[in-house]
Amino acid sequence: MRFLLRLGCCLLFFIILQSCGTAPEQREETKTGDQVQSEQENEAASAAEQKAEDTQLISRLESYLENSLDRLDQGLIAEGIIQLVTIMSETDKLSRKTSRIAELENQAETELTKIRAGLALNASLEWIDENKNQINGSSIAVGSDNSLNPSIYLTFNFGAGETVVADAPILFEFVRGSGLLTSLVNTNEYGQATCSLAKLKNANTENIIRASLVFRVKGYSYRFQDVIKDFVFLPPARKATILVLEKAKDTISQDPIILDAVYNQLKGVAFDFSQYNGILLGDNFNRVFGGDPKAIADMGIEKGVSYLVMVLNDGYYLSQVEMGGKKYNIFKSQTTATTRIIRVSDGKIMCSGSVQGVAGQGGSEQKAIIDGFRKASREMSEKIDRDLAEINEALSGTPE
Repeated sequence: MRFLLRLGCCLLFFIILQSCGTAPEQREETKTGDQVQSEQENEAASAAEQKAEDTQLISRLESYLENSLDRLDQGLIAEGIIQLVTIMSETDKLSRKTSRIAELENQAETELTKIRAGLALNASLEWIDENKNQINGSSIAVGSDNSLNPSIYLTFNFGAGETVVADAPILFEFVRGSGLLTSLVNTNEYGQATCSLAKLKNANTENIIRASLVFRVKGYSYRFQDVIKDFVFLPPARKATILVLEKAKDTISQDPIILDAVYNQLKGVAFDFSQYNGILLGDNFNRVFGGDPKAIADMGIEKGVSYLVMVLNDGYYLSQVEMGGKKYNIFKSQTTATTRIIRVSDGKIMCSGSVQGVAGQGGSEQKAIIDGFRKASREMSEKIDRDLAEINEALSGTPE
């Protein structure tokens, strides 16, 4: 009996050990028929939705292409280009393209390439000299009434002739230097677009502004490569002319005393100076001294001169000393000396300085006049020395 009890306990313990050591059976989950059907329906719906979107896109692209060709046939070049660029903007964003979409994109790009062959940007007439060469603009004239603003004509050659292109977006941008300008201008009915150039950051270096044809649609930009025109603005030539007039009463000095005084102070400035007696201008001196552009132009200044240094040493008063009704051989004079730097391009007075009422004295009228001239020359020399930084800035063409 005890043996049977022990045997039963052993069997029971063995069964418990077996049940504890055996992992639960893993059963593979299987999809039901409803789940499979639902997934298939979702995939079909997604494919149908994508196909519908592709169909709608293809319809739009075909419409854009048809409209572009129609506009081009009518000579509406810019409108036709916009339709083609719209195609490029829509296909550019796609991660996948059907064969038809890719075909339409290629057609649009081909048409744009054909158009590119007929487009040309030409500088406006004010930039062309008598030999039909494009001229350069003056850096120091920028912002003045006489400044040249970048300006183009956009034309399209369609084989049988040439036409201007209106309503086309022209992008003006610095490719060398920097400054303030109107960057985007549409061509007018004559195919012209002019950029308003307000100022250059540095007028002492070469600045280049480029005009390009760039269409933007829905954040996408299409630039017509090589359809460009550059406008160069050069710093001033390092040449200036000193014109001196020294006069008292009806006498004009043939060898002005003040000339050396002014030149010796200015020769340290990095400019090539030429010197002339203002008597050569005759009555025109006062007009040039006042900055009259026409009078300056009529002077026939040598090529490359950017500035005039105008000096007037004016002995405006002369008298004999008289005391108690008796006149003495003592003569007194008063002289005012004025120096101005005038920009040749527009007659603008860049800076001006004067020494006034300088007293002179001598035993004769001539000696009193000469003494006044000498003293005024000395004071003017000292003033130029004090103002040399301002003068140098004016001569360097630094924008205001």
